[in-house]
Amino acid sequence: MSKSQYLSKSDFLKYQTCPAYLWMWKNKREVVPVEDGEDVERRIEQGIEIEDLARLLFPGSVLVEARLDQARAKTEEYISEGNETIFQATVFAEGGLLAMADVLKKNEAGNWDIYEVKSNTEIKKEHTFDAAFQKVAFERAGYTIDHVNIVHLNKDYRLHGKVHPQGLFEIENADEQISAVKADVEAMVIDAVNYIKHSEEPRTCNCNLSPKSKHCPTFKHFHPEVPDYSIYNLTRISAKKVNSLVDMDIYHIPDVPDDFDLTEKQRNQTTVAKIQRALIDHDEIRKEIGKLKFPLYFLDYETVSTAVPIFQNTWPYQQVCFQYSLHILREPEGELEHYEHLAQKKDGHPIPGLLAQMKADIGPIGSVIVWNKGFEMGRNREMATDYPEYKDFLLGVNDRVYDLMEIFSNQYHVHPAYHGSVSIKYVLPVLAPDLSYKALEDIQNGAIATLRWYESVAKPMTEERRQKIYATLLKYCELDTLAMVRIYEHLTEII
Repeated sequence: MSKSQYLSKSDFLKYQTCPAYLWMWKNKREVVPVEDGEDVERRIEQGIEIEDLARLLFPGSVLVEARLDQARAKTEEYISEGNETIFQATVFAEGGLLAMADVLKKNEAGNWDIYEVKSNTEIKKEHTFDAAFQKVAFERAGYTIDHVNIVHLNKDYRLHGKVHPQGLFEIENADEQISAVKADVEAMVIDAVNYIKHSEEPRTCNCNLSPKSKHCPTFKHFHPEVPDYSIYNLTRISAKKVNSLVDMDIYHIPDVPDDFDLTEKQRNQTTVAKIQRALIDHDEIRKEIGKLKFPLYFLDYETVSTAVPIFQNTWPYQQVCFQYSLHILREPEGELEHYEHLAQKKDGHPIPGLLAQMKADIGPIGSVIVWNKGFEMGRNREMATDYPEYKDFLLGVNDRVYDLMEIFSNQYHVHPAYHGSVSIKYVLPVLAPDLSYKALEDIQNGAIATLRWYESVAKPMTEERRQKIYATLLKYCELDTLAMVRIYEHLTEII
């Protein structure tokens, strides 16, 4: 039987996102945008790693390696042979359902329990719905399912020595949560199966009534009338406001009525889109710049975050600092200095060497300028806990942090080209158009920087390739702090 004729768990989750999206996925997949790229490949690789480690919690198990009908037959064969724990057990169920359980395990009562493996550190709402789908499917296929459990990463786990799956994972029973949603899931399953059988393609999807974060991947196919920069880009716009604007057939930001109910940030965003020039509060910018004390230290970290810790005494998804760039302006008309540190494969754990160098580079007085202080300050607090010998230094740095981004998030400088964002990637091209991340070879954003460094320390490669990655990483991180310097210089010029 073809998979396209059945509703799988992933299909069901697509239906919850948008029924029209599911229809296109099942019947006209060529128009559905494909999410690809190296960061996607890394997430897939990470998911496989987590599944492999979770399986170590169930010794003596068997794995179904076939697909579809062959997988169902293999599952039934394993059960007939007396196997009591099966990975990727597969069923085709009444009503057109296809399900593959991460772990199907016979319990003491002679019935079955399902274990679903997740790469998160806590159970989320969508996990409850997809686990409920699994239970519905297996029960329809004739299995008696007593319990459904969710296996997820333990946020309190710390790596000491080798990875120990018993500590890395937590197993939580989800029966109560599933009972609360099971009736809804059963009803939605029927609707979803019937929906994908419609012969006619949907004319539209209802995602245009929701904020951008809720749009399905086929949004542009169903709503070509919506420009790339639209009302959905208004900062933190609510579904209620979206609905009101859509009812008026308004999608372009300059068309938003002047008397429409907006927050201050949304109003400023619409105003600059209409007048096509910046709104600048010179007095407030002057006050902010006046808070800075020389020498000025422009600081930026690069970090790596992995589901399974790769360094001692780190935890799942910890943002581990492996690099910093530091520009120093010791006096208003002084010469700009640059310092940097990048951990390399030979260094082992990246943090000790980074902290030693940073303490030597940053003096005891002067403002430490960052972009989005929550990130750098959070890393400093974490490192202060794990490396108490640097606690006074790191917390002292935090006491001197100034967040340059706040001039923009506080609406003291609003430009139409920012598109409502205060990301440095939007601000820099406006205030320092001669600087560009696009000129960097291979690494042009933080996600790829993290991936390249991870590859350099965790994957086999030639030393020539590794050194090339290091050279590009240094250029990338240097540009982050130089960007702050140039933005600071522009602000001083306009006040």
